[in-house]
Amino acid sequence: MLKNKIDLPHIILFLMGASVILITIGIIQTLFFETWGFFEEVAESRGWFVVKWDLGGIFSDNGFGCVLIFVCVIIEYLFTKNPHWTNNFPSLLNKNKNLMMVGISLFLLLCLFFFESFWVAVSLVCFCLVLYRISIIKDMHTRKANNKALWVKSLLFFLGIIGVLNSITSEFGGALGEFFFQTEWLPSASCPDRRSLCESMSFGVNGLLLTTMQVAFGALIIAIPLGVGTAIYLSEYAPPRIVAIVKPTLEILAGIPSVVYGFFALIYIGPLVVKLGDIFYENGWIDSTPSVLNPLNGAIVVGVMVLPLIASLSEDALRAVPNELREGSHALGATKIETTANVMIPASLSGILASIILALSRAVGETMAVTLAVGTMAAFTANMFLPAQTMTAYIAQRVGGDLPFGEIGYYTIFAVGMYLFIITLSLNLLGNKILEAYREAY
Repeated sequence: MLKNKIDLPHIILFLMGASVILITIGIIQTLFFETWGFFEEVAESRGWFVVKWDLGGIFSDNGFGCVLIFVCVIIEYLFTKNPHWTNNFPSLLNKNKNLMMVGISLFLLLCLFFFESFWVAVSLVCFCLVLYRISIIKDMHTRKANNKALWVKSLLFFLGIIGVLNSITSEFGGALGEFFFQTEWLPSASCPDRRSLCESMSFGVNGLLLTTMQVAFGALIIAIPLGVGTAIYLSEYAPPRIVAIVKPTLEILAGIPSVVYGFFALIYIGPLVVKLGDIFYENGWIDSTPSVLNPLNGAIVVGVMVLPLIASLSEDALRAVPNELREGSHALGATKIETTANVMIPASLSGILASIILALSRAVGETMAVTLAVGTMAAFTANMFLPAQTMTAYIAQRVGGDLPFGEIGYYTIFAVGMYLFIITLSLNLLGNKILEAYREAY
Protein backbone atom coordinates (compact mmCIF):
# COMPACT_ATOMS: atom_id res chain seq x y z
CA MET A 1 0.00 0.00 0.00
CA LEU A 2 2.77 2.46 0.92
CA LYS A 3 4.69 1.75 -2.29
CA ASN A 4 1.69 2.62 -4.43
CA LYS A 5 0.98 5.83 -2.54
CA ILE A 6 1.48 8.97 -4.64
CA ASP A 7 4.41 11.09 -3.46
CA LEU A 8 2.69 14.48 -3.83
CA PRO A 9 5.58 16.68 -2.57
CA HIS A 10 7.96 14.97 -5.00
CA ILE A 11 5.61 15.61 -7.92
CA ILE A 12 5.09 19.27 -6.95
CA LEU A 13 8.83 19.92 -6.67
CA PHE A 14 9.43 18.17 -9.98
CA LEU A 15 6.80 20.30 -11.72
CA MET A 16 8.28 23.48 -10.22
CA GLY A 17 11.77 22.59 -11.45
CA ALA A 18 10.50 21.58 -14.88
CA SER A 19 8.53 24.81 -15.22
CA VAL A 20 11.63 26.87 -14.52
CA ILE A 21 13.58 24.95 -17.16
CA LEU A 22 10.78 25.31 -19.72
CA ILE A 23 10.45 29.06 -19.06
CA THR A 24 14.19 29.51 -19.54
CA ILE A 25 14.13 27.51 -22.77
CA GLY A 26 11.17 29.55 -23.99
CA ILE A 27 12.92 32.87 -23.33
CA ILE A 28 16.10 31.72 -25.08
CA GLN A 29 14.06 30.37 -28.01
CA THR A 30 12.23 33.69 -28.39
CA LEU A 31 15.51 35.61 -28.29
CA PHE A 32 17.09 33.32 -30.85
CA PHE A 33 14.29 33.34 -33.42
CA GLU A 34 13.66 37.09 -33.21
CA THR A 35 17.41 37.71 -33.47
CA TRP A 36 17.56 35.44 -36.50
CA GLY A 37 14.73 37.48 -38.03
CA PHE A 38 16.78 40.64 -37.53
CA PHE A 39 19.84 39.21 -39.28
CA GLU A 40 17.73 37.79 -42.13
CA GLU A 41 16.09 41.15 -42.77
CA VAL A 42 19.41 43.02 -42.80
CA ALA A 43 21.04 40.33 -44.95
CA GLU A 44 18.33 40.65 -47.61
CA SER A 45 19.55 44.12 -48.53
CA ARG A 46 23.20 44.11 -47.37
CA GLY A 47 24.35 40.49 -47.51
CA TRP A 48 25.59 38.36 -44.65
CA PHE A 49 29.29 39.27 -44.42
CA VAL A 50 31.38 41.68 -46.51
CA VAL A 51 35.02 42.65 -45.91
CA LYS A 52 37.16 45.34 -47.54
CA TRP A 53 40.92 45.05 -47.06
CA ASP A 54 43.52 47.79 -46.60
CA LEU A 55 47.03 46.34 -46.18
CA GLY A 56 48.41 49.77 -45.30
CA GLY A 57 46.61 49.51 -41.97
CA ILE A 58 49.47 47.41 -40.63
CA PHE A 59 51.42 50.68 -40.28
CA SER A 60 48.68 52.35 -38.21
CA ASP A 61 48.48 52.57 -34.41
CA ASN A 62 46.44 49.37 -34.30
CA GLY A 63 49.00 47.61 -36.48
CA PHE A 64 51.79 48.77 -34.17
CA GLY A 65 49.86 47.38 -31.20
CA CYS A 66 49.52 44.01 -32.93
CA VAL A 67 53.27 43.90 -33.61
CA LEU A 68 53.84 44.48 -29.89
CA ILE A 69 51.54 41.55 -29.10
CA PHE A 70 53.66 39.25 -31.28
CA VAL A 71 56.77 40.61 -29.52
CA CYS A 72 55.13 39.54 -26.25
CA VAL A 73 54.62 36.05 -27.70
CA ILE A 74 58.34 35.85 -28.55
CA ILE A 75 59.36 37.08 -25.08
CA GLU A 76 57.05 34.55 -23.40
CA TYR A 77 58.49 31.75 -25.55
CA LEU A 78 62.13 32.68 -24.87
CA PHE A 79 61.75 32.97 -21.09
CA THR A 80 59.81 29.72 -20.73
CA LYS A 81 62.57 27.95 -22.66
CA ASN A 82 65.30 29.70 -20.64
CA PRO A 83 64.03 30.18 -17.04
CA HIS A 84 67.51 31.15 -15.80
CA TRP A 85 67.18 34.44 -17.70
CA THR A 86 64.90 35.67 -14.90
CA ASN A 87 67.95 35.98 -12.66
CA ASN A 88 68.83 39.19 -14.49
CA PHE A 89 65.55 40.89 -13.56
CA PRO A 90 65.23 43.27 -10.58
CA SER A 91 64.27 41.79 -7.23
CA LEU A 92 60.98 43.75 -7.40
CA LEU A 93 59.63 41.16 -9.82
CA ASN A 94 60.47 38.31 -7.47
CA LYS A 95 59.42 39.78 -4.09
CA ASN A 96 56.26 41.79 -4.60
CA LYS A 97 54.13 39.64 -6.89
CA ASN A 98 50.80 40.47 -5.24
CA LEU A 99 51.49 44.20 -5.39
CA MET A 100 52.61 43.83 -8.98
CA MET A 101 49.42 41.93 -9.88
CA VAL A 102 47.27 44.70 -8.39
CA GLY A 103 49.25 47.28 -10.35
CA ILE A 104 48.84 45.32 -13.58
CA SER A 105 45.08 45.04 -13.03
CA LEU A 106 44.72 48.77 -12.46
CA PHE A 107 46.91 49.49 -15.47
CA LEU A 108 44.72 47.18 -17.58
CA LEU A 109 41.59 49.11 -16.65
CA LEU A 110 43.25 52.49 -17.21
CA CYS A 111 44.44 51.36 -20.64
CA LEU A 112 40.88 50.52 -21.66
CA PHE A 113 39.75 54.03 -20.70
CA PHE A 114 42.49 56.37 -21.85
CA PHE A 115 44.17 54.87 -24.93
CA GLU A 116 42.69 55.99 -28.24
CA SER A 117 44.02 52.88 -30.02
CA PHE A 118 42.38 49.79 -28.58
CA TRP A 119 45.09 47.40 -29.79
CA VAL A 120 47.90 49.53 -28.37
CA ALA A 121 46.13 49.28 -25.01
CA VAL A 122 45.74 45.51 -25.44
CA SER A 123 49.41 45.15 -26.34
CA LEU A 124 50.47 47.02 -23.19
CA VAL A 125 48.21 44.79 -21.11
CA CYS A 126 49.78 41.72 -22.77
CA PHE A 127 53.23 43.08 -21.97
CA CYS A 128 52.25 43.46 -18.30
CA LEU A 129 50.90 39.90 -18.30
CA VAL A 130 54.14 38.56 -19.76
CA LEU A 131 56.13 40.60 -17.22
CA TYR A 132 54.14 39.02 -14.40
CA ARG A 133 54.62 35.58 -15.94
CA ILE A 134 58.39 36.13 -15.99
CA SER A 135 58.33 37.11 -12.31
CA ILE A 136 56.66 33.82 -11.24
CA ILE A 137 58.15 31.40 -13.75
CA LYS A 138 60.84 30.21 -11.33
CA ASP A 139 58.29 29.50 -8.60
CA MET A 140 56.28 26.99 -10.65
CA HIS A 141 57.00 23.36 -11.35
CA THR A 142 58.28 22.67 -14.84
CA ARG A 143 55.21 20.84 -16.15
CA LYS A 144 52.79 23.34 -14.65
CA ALA A 145 54.83 26.21 -16.03
CA ASN A 146 54.89 24.68 -19.50
CA ASN A 147 51.12 24.13 -19.48
CA LYS A 148 50.43 27.71 -18.42
CA ALA A 149 53.00 29.02 -20.87
CA LEU A 150 51.25 27.20 -23.71
CA TRP A 151 47.92 28.70 -22.63
CA VAL A 152 49.38 32.22 -22.44
CA LYS A 153 51.20 31.94 -25.78
CA SER A 154 48.04 30.64 -27.45
CA LEU A 155 46.00 33.54 -26.06
CA LEU A 156 48.57 36.13 -27.12
CA PHE A 157 48.93 34.61 -30.58
CA PHE A 158 45.14 34.57 -31.02
CA LEU A 159 44.92 38.23 -29.98
CA GLY A 160 47.70 39.11 -32.39
CA ILE A 161 45.97 37.41 -35.32
CA ILE A 162 42.65 39.09 -34.52
CA GLY A 163 44.40 42.45 -34.19
CA VAL A 164 46.22 42.10 -37.52
CA LEU A 165 42.99 41.19 -39.29
CA ASN A 166 41.31 44.18 -37.69
CA SER A 167 44.11 46.60 -38.61
CA ILE A 168 44.23 45.60 -42.29
CA THR A 169 40.46 45.70 -42.66
CA SER A 170 39.09 49.03 -43.78
CA GLU A 171 35.42 48.11 -43.44
CA PHE A 172 33.17 45.28 -42.34
CA GLY A 173 29.76 45.03 -43.95
CA GLY A 174 26.78 42.75 -44.21
CA ALA A 175 24.46 41.68 -41.42
CA LEU A 176 27.08 39.86 -39.33
CA GLY A 177 30.05 42.09 -40.14
CA GLU A 178 28.22 45.32 -39.40
CA PHE A 179 26.62 44.07 -36.19
CA PHE A 180 29.70 42.52 -34.60
CA PHE A 181 32.55 44.71 -35.93
CA GLN A 182 31.21 48.25 -36.31
CA THR A 183 30.57 50.84 -33.58
CA GLU A 184 27.97 53.12 -35.16
CA TRP A 185 24.49 52.31 -33.87
CA LEU A 186 21.67 54.11 -35.71
CA PRO A 187 18.70 51.74 -36.14
CA SER A 188 15.96 54.39 -36.30
CA ALA A 189 17.06 56.76 -39.08
CA SER A 190 14.36 58.59 -41.01
CA CYS A 191 13.37 56.48 -44.03
CA PRO A 192 10.50 56.72 -46.54
CA ASP A 193 9.17 53.42 -45.22
CA ARG A 194 9.53 52.90 -41.48
CA ARG A 195 9.33 49.13 -41.82
CA SER A 196 12.17 48.80 -44.32
CA LEU A 197 15.89 49.41 -44.17
CA CYS A 198 17.62 52.37 -45.74
CA GLU A 199 21.27 53.26 -46.28
CA SER A 200 21.39 55.74 -43.40
CA MET A 201 20.72 52.98 -40.85
CA SER A 202 23.66 51.45 -38.98
CA PHE A 203 23.71 48.40 -36.72
CA GLY A 204 27.15 48.39 -35.11
CA VAL A 205 26.26 47.13 -31.65
CA ASN A 206 29.81 47.56 -30.34
CA GLY A 207 29.05 51.24 -29.79
CA LEU A 208 26.56 50.18 -27.10
CA LEU A 209 28.83 47.39 -25.86
CA LEU A 210 31.84 49.66 -25.31
CA THR A 211 29.77 52.13 -23.33
CA THR A 212 28.44 49.24 -21.25
CA MET A 213 32.02 48.14 -20.56
CA GLN A 214 33.00 51.71 -19.63
CA VAL A 215 30.26 51.83 -17.02
CA ALA A 216 30.78 48.27 -15.73
CA PHE A 217 34.57 48.37 -15.36
CA GLY A 218 34.45 51.95 -14.11
CA ALA A 219 32.07 50.75 -11.41
CA LEU A 220 34.48 47.96 -10.47
CA ILE A 221 37.36 50.43 -10.13
CA ILE A 222 35.27 52.20 -7.49
CA ALA A 223 33.62 49.23 -5.84
CA ILE A 224 36.45 46.69 -5.55
CA PRO A 225 38.84 48.69 -3.32
CA LEU A 226 36.03 50.09 -1.16
CA GLY A 227 34.10 46.81 -0.99
CA VAL A 228 37.04 44.52 -0.25
CA GLY A 229 38.50 47.08 2.17
CA THR A 230 35.18 47.27 4.03
CA ALA A 231 34.99 43.47 4.15
CA ILE A 232 38.51 43.20 5.57
CA TYR A 233 37.75 45.83 8.21
CA LEU A 234 34.50 44.18 9.28
CA SER A 235 36.04 40.71 9.38
CA GLU A 236 39.44 41.39 10.92
CA TYR A 237 39.45 44.73 12.73
CA ALA A 238 35.97 46.05 13.58
CA PRO A 239 34.48 45.47 17.07
CA PRO A 240 31.31 43.34 17.12
CA ARG A 241 29.14 46.38 17.89
CA ILE A 242 30.37 48.16 14.75
CA VAL A 243 29.78 45.04 12.67
CA ALA A 244 26.24 44.80 14.01
CA ILE A 245 25.55 48.31 12.68
CA VAL A 246 27.51 48.36 9.40
CA LYS A 247 26.53 44.92 8.05
CA PRO A 248 22.74 45.54 8.17
CA THR A 249 23.33 48.98 6.66
CA LEU A 250 25.06 47.34 3.69
CA GLU A 251 22.10 45.01 3.28
CA ILE A 252 19.75 48.00 3.25
CA LEU A 253 21.83 49.70 0.55
CA ALA A 254 21.63 46.54 -1.55
CA GLY A 255 17.83 46.65 -1.34
CA ILE A 256 17.35 50.21 -2.61
CA PRO A 257 15.63 50.20 -6.06
CA SER A 258 17.91 51.05 -8.95
CA VAL A 259 15.63 53.84 -10.17
CA VAL A 260 16.29 55.66 -6.88
CA TYR A 261 20.02 55.39 -7.54
CA GLY A 262 19.38 56.80 -11.01
CA PHE A 263 17.63 59.88 -9.66
CA PHE A 264 20.41 60.29 -7.09
CA ALA A 265 22.99 60.22 -9.87
CA LEU A 266 21.03 62.67 -12.01
CA ILE A 267 20.48 65.22 -9.24
CA TYR A 268 23.61 64.98 -7.07
CA ILE A 269 26.43 63.09 -8.81
CA GLY A 270 25.86 64.58 -12.28
CA PRO A 271 26.57 68.22 -11.31
CA LEU A 272 29.75 67.19 -9.49
CA VAL A 273 30.95 65.25 -12.55
CA VAL A 274 30.20 68.30 -14.72
CA LYS A 275 32.36 70.48 -12.44
CA LEU A 276 35.18 67.95 -12.72
CA GLY A 277 34.71 67.87 -16.50
CA ASP A 278 34.90 71.66 -16.66
CA ILE A 279 38.32 71.49 -14.99
CA PHE A 280 39.44 68.88 -17.52
CA TYR A 281 38.10 70.99 -20.40
CA GLU A 282 39.81 74.18 -19.18
CA ASN A 283 43.13 72.32 -18.99
CA GLY A 284 42.69 70.85 -22.47
CA TRP A 285 42.44 67.24 -21.29
CA ILE A 286 39.10 66.74 -23.06
CA ASP A 287 37.94 68.39 -26.28
CA SER A 288 34.23 68.93 -25.51
CA THR A 289 32.26 70.51 -22.70
CA PRO A 290 30.87 67.91 -20.27
CA SER A 291 27.23 66.91 -19.97
CA VAL A 292 25.26 66.00 -16.86
CA LEU A 293 24.49 62.62 -18.49
CA ASN A 294 27.67 60.64 -19.13
CA PRO A 295 29.29 57.21 -18.58
CA LEU A 296 31.41 58.49 -15.69
CA ASN A 297 28.24 59.45 -13.87
CA GLY A 298 26.86 55.98 -14.54
CA ALA A 299 30.08 54.28 -13.41
CA ILE A 300 29.99 56.11 -10.09
CA VAL A 301 26.36 55.31 -9.30
CA VAL A 302 26.67 51.66 -10.42
CA GLY A 303 29.85 51.40 -8.34
CA VAL A 304 27.84 52.54 -5.31
CA MET A 305 25.13 50.02 -6.20
CA VAL A 306 27.44 46.98 -6.39
CA LEU A 307 29.56 48.07 -3.41
CA PRO A 308 27.28 46.34 -0.82
CA LEU A 309 27.33 43.14 -2.89
CA ILE A 310 31.13 42.96 -2.93
CA ALA A 311 31.49 44.00 0.71
CA SER A 312 28.89 41.56 2.06
CA LEU A 313 29.98 38.49 0.09
CA SER A 314 33.69 39.17 0.63
CA GLU A 315 33.12 39.58 4.37
CA ASP A 316 31.29 36.24 4.46
CA ALA A 317 34.18 34.61 2.58
CA LEU A 318 36.73 36.01 5.03
CA ARG A 319 34.74 34.84 8.04
CA ALA A 320 34.47 31.35 6.52
CA VAL A 321 38.26 30.90 6.72
CA PRO A 322 39.12 28.65 9.71
CA ASN A 323 40.37 30.60 12.71
CA GLU A 324 43.28 28.15 13.04
CA LEU A 325 44.96 29.73 10.00
CA ARG A 326 44.78 33.17 11.58
CA GLU A 327 46.07 31.96 14.92
CA GLY A 328 48.86 29.97 13.28
CA SER A 329 50.04 33.05 11.43
CA HIS A 330 50.08 35.09 14.63
CA ALA A 331 51.96 32.29 16.39
CA LEU A 332 54.69 32.46 13.75
CA GLY A 333 55.19 36.17 14.54
CA ALA A 334 53.22 37.74 11.70
CA THR A 335 51.53 41.05 12.37
CA LYS A 336 47.80 41.54 11.87
CA ILE A 337 48.23 43.27 8.51
CA GLU A 338 50.67 40.57 7.34
CA THR A 339 48.20 37.89 8.36
CA THR A 340 45.43 39.64 6.47
CA ALA A 341 47.49 40.12 3.30
CA ASN A 342 49.33 36.78 3.20
CA VAL A 343 46.89 34.35 4.84
CA MET A 344 43.31 35.57 5.00
CA ILE A 345 42.98 37.12 1.54
CA PRO A 346 44.61 34.17 -0.34
CA ALA A 347 42.51 31.70 1.66
CA SER A 348 39.27 33.52 0.85
CA LEU A 349 40.22 34.54 -2.68
CA SER A 350 37.59 32.33 -4.34
CA GLY A 351 34.80 34.03 -2.40
CA ILE A 352 36.17 37.50 -3.10
CA LEU A 353 36.44 36.72 -6.82
CA ALA A 354 32.90 35.37 -6.76
CA SER A 355 31.63 38.65 -5.33
CA ILE A 356 33.51 40.64 -7.99
CA ILE A 357 32.14 38.50 -10.82
CA LEU A 358 28.59 38.81 -9.49
CA ALA A 359 29.09 42.56 -9.21
CA LEU A 360 30.34 42.72 -12.81
CA SER A 361 27.28 40.80 -14.03
CA ARG A 362 25.05 43.16 -12.04
CA ALA A 363 26.80 46.19 -13.51
CA VAL A 364 26.53 44.88 -17.08
CA GLY A 365 22.83 44.12 -16.67
CA GLU A 366 21.83 47.29 -14.81
CA THR A 367 19.07 49.21 -16.62
CA MET A 368 17.23 52.02 -14.87
CA ALA A 369 20.18 53.64 -13.10
CA VAL A 370 22.27 53.84 -16.28
CA THR A 371 19.29 55.02 -18.33
CA LEU A 372 18.91 58.03 -16.04
CA ALA A 373 22.64 58.62 -15.46
CA VAL A 374 24.35 57.83 -18.79
CA GLY A 375 21.79 59.06 -21.31
CA THR A 376 20.15 57.78 -24.47
CA MET A 377 22.59 58.91 -27.16
CA ALA A 378 23.90 55.76 -28.83
CA ALA A 379 27.34 57.12 -29.77
CA PHE A 380 30.48 55.69 -28.20
CA THR A 381 33.29 58.08 -27.35
CA ALA A 382 36.47 57.79 -25.31
CA ASN A 383 35.45 61.04 -23.58
CA MET A 384 33.48 59.75 -20.60
CA PHE A 385 31.99 63.20 -19.92
CA LEU A 386 29.72 63.08 -22.99
CA PRO A 387 26.28 61.43 -23.23
CA ALA A 388 26.17 57.81 -24.38
CA GLN A 389 23.96 54.75 -24.09
CA THR A 390 24.38 51.21 -22.77
CA MET A 391 22.83 48.04 -24.16
CA THR A 392 20.24 47.75 -21.41
CA ALA A 393 19.33 51.44 -21.68
CA TYR A 394 18.70 51.03 -25.40
CA ILE A 395 16.33 48.11 -24.79
CA ALA A 396 14.44 50.10 -22.12
CA GLN A 397 14.20 53.15 -24.39
CA ARG A 398 12.90 51.21 -27.40
CA VAL A 399 10.39 49.17 -25.43
CA GLY A 400 8.95 52.30 -23.86
CA GLY A 401 8.39 54.01 -27.21
CA ASP A 402 6.15 53.54 -30.23
CA LEU A 403 7.44 50.28 -31.70
CA PRO A 404 5.20 48.48 -34.22
CA PHE A 405 5.56 44.72 -34.54
CA GLY A 406 7.70 43.69 -37.54
CA GLU A 407 9.65 46.96 -37.76
CA ILE A 408 13.43 46.65 -37.89
CA GLY A 409 13.64 48.52 -34.57
CA TYR A 410 11.50 45.81 -33.01
CA TYR A 411 13.98 43.13 -34.06
CA THR A 412 16.97 45.13 -32.80
CA ILE A 413 15.68 44.79 -29.22
CA PHE A 414 16.00 41.02 -29.39
CA ALA A 415 19.35 41.17 -31.20
CA VAL A 416 20.85 43.38 -28.49
CA GLY A 417 19.20 41.26 -25.79
CA MET A 418 20.64 38.06 -27.25
CA TYR A 419 24.10 39.63 -27.44
CA LEU A 420 23.80 40.76 -23.82
CA PHE A 421 22.65 37.29 -22.78
CA ILE A 422 25.69 35.68 -24.43
CA ILE A 423 28.04 38.17 -22.74
CA THR A 424 26.50 37.58 -19.31
CA LEU A 425 26.56 33.81 -19.78
CA SER A 426 30.22 33.98 -20.82
CA LEU A 427 31.06 36.03 -17.71
CA ASN A 428 29.39 33.43 -15.50
CA LEU A 429 31.25 30.56 -17.20
CA LEU A 430 34.52 32.47 -16.89
CA GLY A 431 33.74 33.08 -13.25
CA ASN A 432 33.22 29.37 -12.64
CA LYS A 433 36.61 28.62 -14.20
CA ILE A 434 38.30 31.23 -12.03
CA LEU A 435 36.60 29.92 -8.90
CA GLU A 436 37.71 26.37 -9.69
CA ALA A 437 41.29 27.59 -10.08
CA TYR A 438 41.36 29.47 -6.75
CA ARG A 439 39.00 27.41 -4.60
CA GLU A 440 40.44 26.22 -1.29
CA ALA A 441 38.99 23.34 0.72
CA TYR A 442 39.29 23.19 4.53
